[in-house]
Amino acid sequence: MPDVKPWRRLRRRLGALARKAGLRRAPARPTSAAGGKTAGPSSAAKKPAAGASGSGQERPEQEGQTGGATEAPAPPPPPTEDQLTAARLAELSDTGEHAEALALAEREFDRVKGQDSPERDLMRQLQTSAAKAGAISLQLGVLRRRLELEPANKALMRQLRTQEGRWNESEPGWLPTIDPEVIAALPPRPAQRERSGTILHLLKIGMPQRQSGYSMRSMYTLIGQERAGLNPVAVTALDFPRSIGVEDAPDIDEVGGVRYLHLYRDEIPPSEPWDEYLHAYANALLPVVAAEDPDLIHVHSGNRGTEAALVALAVARVLDLPVVYEVRGFFEALWTRDTDWAEHAEIYHRRRAAEVWCQREAASVVTLSESMKDDIVARGVDPDHVHVVPNGMDPTAFVPRPRNQELAQDLGLTDRFVFGYVSNLDHYREGQELLIDAALELRRRGVPATALIVGDGRRRELLEQHAKDTDAGDAVLFTGRIPHDLVGEYYAQLDVFVIPRINERAARLVTPLKPYEAMALGIPLVVSDLPALQEITGDGDRGETFVTGDATSLADVLERLAGDPERREHLAERAREWVLGHRNWSHNDERYARIYGAVLGPRD
Repeated sequence: MPDVKPWRRLRRRLGALARKAGLRRAPARPTSAAGGKTAGPSSAAKKPAAGASGSGQERPEQEGQTGGATEAPAPPPPPTEDQLTAARLAELSDTGEHAEALALAEREFDRVKGQDSPERDLMRQLQTSAAKAGAISLQLGVLRRRLELEPANKALMRQLRTQEGRWNESEPGWLPTIDPEVIAALPPRPAQRERSGTILHLLKIGMPQRQSGYSMRSMYTLIGQERAGLNPVAVTALDFPRSIGVEDAPDIDEVGGVRYLHLYRDEIPPSEPWDEYLHAYANALLPVVAAEDPDLIHVHSGNRGTEAALVALAVARVLDLPVVYEVRGFFEALWTRDTDWAEHAEIYHRRRAAEVWCQREAASVVTLSESMKDDIVARGVDPDHVHVVPNGMDPTAFVPRPRNQELAQDLGLTDRFVFGYVSNLDHYREGQELLIDAALELRRRGVPATALIVGDGRRRELLEQHAKDTDAGDAVLFTGRIPHDLVGEYYAQLDVFVIPRINERAARLVTPLKPYEAMALGIPLVVSDLPALQEITGDGDRGETFVTGDATSLADVLERLAGDPERREHLAERAREWVLGHRNWSHNDERYARIYGAVLGPRD
């Protein structure tokens, strides 16, 4: 039987249009043979008797009213063809049929863009469908035409400027502009200078205000470089940490002996277009870099991937400095949660092209894994230009420890098979819902399992709602945010650490940090069968895999491990041995030194 749900939704949309036009009304009551209304069961109680109005007088007839039945108003016109087309477009976009929606939207815009008064409902829906499909050229075209028709519409002006900002940022070769007066105010630079050993790291966030895999990698990298005899200094993105609500942060933080400089403005503009933010960022950064006088700028991926690299390249051109670009993720597909369509959209291809341009412009590219390097090289970047510096862990901070039985009792985990996850709950790619579903499946099979989810973030409420909707009860436990010095105690509650990432581009290619910590702590590892994660588990001797996105497959693996403590112990031992030998943060110090040496060349 064909799926009729989309057509039911379309029919509801058409009904809404009909009601908007006044076509659809409540059905009239049946009338008596004399032309009066037939009373319903309760009408006698509701209808006052003659002369019983609130004033004690009989109500006068309304103007034009006769003793017979009132004349029905003339039926309004039905929805126009353009309104019906708008409803059809909305249905296609809402159900993820973006290719068909775009084909229809482009035809319709070509047809109506020259009209003096195109249907407003259709023009709005053309813009919405283009936005949902990531068709930024069409979105800009519709916005500009709408603004021609409504030149005083300030909301449309803001929308247009926002999309122009996205267009500029995703244009290969575009860089933020640095004001001539900012350049003129710089102190003179000597024609010849001695190397200082200063490496300026440009970061989107930093410790201590934001603790995440990103900030932890940054912290260990900079501390390692300090230990190796370099002089690292970090600069965080413009407005951080005020941009995350931390108002009392100082201008300079010190973490592990390394300075973190913050770039502040008197006021953060609301809804600032991306290109305007990058102009402000570059102008704020240039004097700081000039004052620090580094040998090179080492920029790390930003929130959308390239934005920090664009700022670094603009500043480096003014100061004639080389740029090392560390690609920590692939962000071009993250413009939408529709993973089936994400990599087909125009905005995806634009952002990918801008990413490649930045990688080629940099003096060297660093990335986190062989799978990520393969992807970068497949884009046309010289393989000799790309270097792998993997994630790691601090063996002094992550030492195996016995389960704290008192904590287990407090958490209600005594005599439970506990599996779970320790990290922030910010991104849908992590797929934590699968942990809840697997715990329920294990309970149905008679395994006394609990999914322990340690951390906090934007998705916590959604995950808790999923647990409620599935009646998970005590099959899942959310701890919320845990102080960093206690995280190890919560790791130790786990019999198995699970990475349930979904099949999304970044998840397929980017190796996360948390598995290495679990391996160092001697906790068996189970991961989705994605390339970046299988790079960690190897041939299965360091961890097991399950079919990505399949809760039953995850439950199958966990059920076997729950009944096989010897297998869990073997996996834990092999994983710890490997991670200590190959993924110690200190191993990266020499890797970075080689990369910097190749970029800067031999000393005179």
